[in-house]
Amino acid sequence: MSLSVMKGWDSRRWEALVGISCVALGLASATAAALLQRQPKGCSAISGEGLLGVLPKLWAAIRKHKFLDEVTQMHEKEGNTIFLQFGILRFFVTPLVITRDARNVEYMLKQNFENYPKGEFFSLIAHDLLGNGIFNVDGEDWIMQRKTASLMFTANRFKNHIWRVVQKNCGKVLDLLRAHDGDVDMFNILNRFTLDSIGEIGFGASIGSLENAGSPFLTSFDEAQRSLFWRFMFPGWRLLRFLGLGFERKARTHFKTLKEYSRQIILDLSQNLDTEAGDSFVGLFMKSDPSLSADFLTDMVLNFLLAGRDTTAQAMSWCLFLLMQSERVQEKVRSEISEVCGAEGIDYEKLNKLRYLDATLRESLRLYPSVPLDAKFVANADTLPDGTHVPRGAALLYMSYAMGRSQEIWGSDASEFRPERWLEMETTKSPYENPVFHAGPRECLGKRLAMVEMKGMLCALIGNFNFRLAVPPETILPDAQLTIGMSSGLRCHVEPL
Repeated sequence: MSLSVMKGWDSRRWEALVGISCVALGLASATAAALLQRQPKGCSAISGEGLLGVLPKLWAAIRKHKFLDEVTQMHEKEGNTIFLQFGILRFFVTPLVITRDARNVEYMLKQNFENYPKGEFFSLIAHDLLGNGIFNVDGEDWIMQRKTASLMFTANRFKNHIWRVVQKNCGKVLDLLRAHDGDVDMFNILNRFTLDSIGEIGFGASIGSLENAGSPFLTSFDEAQRSLFWRFMFPGWRLLRFLGLGFERKARTHFKTLKEYSRQIILDLSQNLDTEAGDSFVGLFMKSDPSLSADFLTDMVLNFLLAGRDTTAQAMSWCLFLLMQSERVQEKVRSEISEVCGAEGIDYEKLNKLRYLDATLRESLRLYPSVPLDAKFVANADTLPDGTHVPRGAALLYMSYAMGRSQEIWGSDASEFRPERWLEMETTKSPYENPVFHAGPRECLGKRLAMVEMKGMLCALIGNFNFRLAVPPETILPDAQLTIGMSSGLRCHVEPL
């Protein structure tokens, strides 16, 4: 069949064709007989209908921006641990188990940590973007990167460098809003804020996206992540990449744009290690080991950009989205800001006094965790605390998004946005019940940085403006990425106080 004919097909038809072709071509690494013996047991199997099992249902949900809600509904109907079956592809693809059981999460992230690495399943999919960076490696490579990166998070750096960068970029955002007429896309602005901030904090680079919103880097970063997400949901992605079809058609160009941009950052930084830029995240790596290759350092830049731009901007955007639907909470946050900050405004010492703002951020992260689904690899066959048997080579995912909506964990009002719950708790939920910053040995190193940025920015925004949605709330939709972006943006009416 010619490619010109395929272009005229409905996308569902040719994607199914490619999926079946994967079986015919034998692209998988294991035999059918072996995989039959490696099917998960002891949990609900979601089979779907037709040759490809549940895959077409997941694809349809992704197109409608309902993937996270679709899988959450599967948990509600079938149980806290589910096994997704992919029809005839089950003979050739990695078995996929998803859990929202807090016992299982603690077991895989802490108690039996060594048995659940990132592994080949994740690293192969993400290598084009993350390479050998901290989020895509295990073992000694991960330990070395984490140990060096942790040197950045000292009290002195937060107070004298990180907070200064955050304050400066908060001021730029306020100037943008004051000068703007009409509706604004706050999701776009907040992504530019966090990109500029992590650029200066992470590698001493002035990215300047708050001044220039049209950077091709911004587009490529989003498109590259969408490609990775589809790879998780489409077993035939390597064939698509080889043929240059579907979502892989432009992915190579976006990956190349990101690599070239990041490599230029490394080149510039290498010439300025004796300046303040040398004390940045990546500068510390370069000075600690001068033998590190340019390829490795380029991967480092992209890993830090992913961690420092997307997740924080998305968390603030979803928080703002929820605040605009609750005038009561927005006014309560504003009242606390006025009381704590007074006429002098916010400073670093006052951040920890904003208890209701802190509760509001934690509540929005519960409902919209920046990494809604995280994948691990089963190194050796194991039985989880809930009785699920996971075979060697399977992918085991935990779903923070579904956990945040679990009545078992949060009570009958789990679906409600109610920041007060965080002030009423006698004991805080464990990070395994609420793994929005991951948990265990790989808990997010940037957790404190993210909270400082979010508190500083939201304090500036809510303290100076009133925000109202410019579109119906049901039109604000999550994006199909590894992190929970907004495919629709966040159009707002912004009114100075």
